[in-house]
Amino acid sequence: MQRRDFLSFTALISGGMVLSACSTSNAAVPAVNASQPKPKGAVTYYTEIRVSDPQKAAVVGKIDELIATMSKKKGYLSISFKQMTGESTMVKNYPNNLKGVLDRGFMNNNKVPNFYSLFVRFDSYDNMVASGVQTWFKNNIVPSLFAYKMENGKPVKTSIALDYYEGVFVTAAAGDRNHIYIKQADIVNFLRNQADEVHGKGLSNRPLVTVENHVMIKNRDLAVFGKKAVKLLETAQETFMPLDGGTTGIGTPGTMDADNDNYRKAVTTEILQNAFADGDLRAYILHGTWESVADHENSHIDHRFQEALAPVGGYVVVGPVEPFYDTIKQHNNNA
Repeated sequence: MQRRDFLSFTALISGGMVLSACSTSNAAVPAVNASQPKPKGAVTYYTEIRVSDPQKAAVVGKIDELIATMSKKKGYLSISFKQMTGESTMVKNYPNNLKGVLDRGFMNNNKVPNFYSLFVRFDSYDNMVASGVQTWFKNNIVPSLFAYKMENGKPVKTSIALDYYEGVFVTAAAGDRNHIYIKQADIVNFLRNQADEVHGKGLSNRPLVTVENHVMIKNRDLAVFGKKAVKLLETAQETFMPLDGGTTGIGTPGTMDADNDNYRKAVTTEILQNAFADGDLRAYILHGTWESVADHENSHIDHRFQEALAPVGGYVVVGPVEPFYDTIKQHNNNA
């Protein structure tokens, strides 16, 4: 199953909550060939998995082993492991009174498995391949990806393997509250200092909220879309409300009230572009961390963001699907 197909399928069965995309249960990073040149610069080995409750503790525990293993590898920068919690409503231009209603809509939902995203960052594609991260994933995570059924009140493993997605992404641009990063040296430094703290350090003193906006464009539009997406990132990273910045200079914390439009600057933003085409399409993840869901939702109401979004949104042919995540595990190789 291709990423584009899984997006449509998942939207049908879970109300568009998540792009838990997959190729097949034997998915593989595409081979480098003449039509798919090896990506340059820093890369992210990225996976999306569905985990049944009986396997949840085992899978989460394995991430500590992954951190220990990758910490010894050349070019390793950081790891983030995130659990999906809900979905943005403002990305779909729903009425303001529905702002954030799906914030935690996916938690404690026993109808479907848990959804996780894994980001493993490297300074180059060659170092990513040499690290063996893909083999580690197949040996340590894939065996846990099976559906369970209830028999006599107890969960029983079935023979149904849960599909997953894995891919390689490059960071086209990134930003924080101080700068926008385009040069590779700056991007590498950004990736080894990820602001995904499990115990958030934001002014709200709460864990940061991660947002992943999943879209696909026509591969022929790659160059023009990339330029417009950077402009959108700059707008998303630099705007806040009220216009004077409030008492902090970075905006005032937003609320879920329909008539509230305040929000603080994004903590970080990042444009992740799939290093390889999927047929005639190309996948993107527009990734950001925020102090709160309300801050994110209110940013989408801002007319400045909407004006910057229009030239980008016109190129999207699949999506957007924009889930919220909690960061479960985080390690930066910045010692």
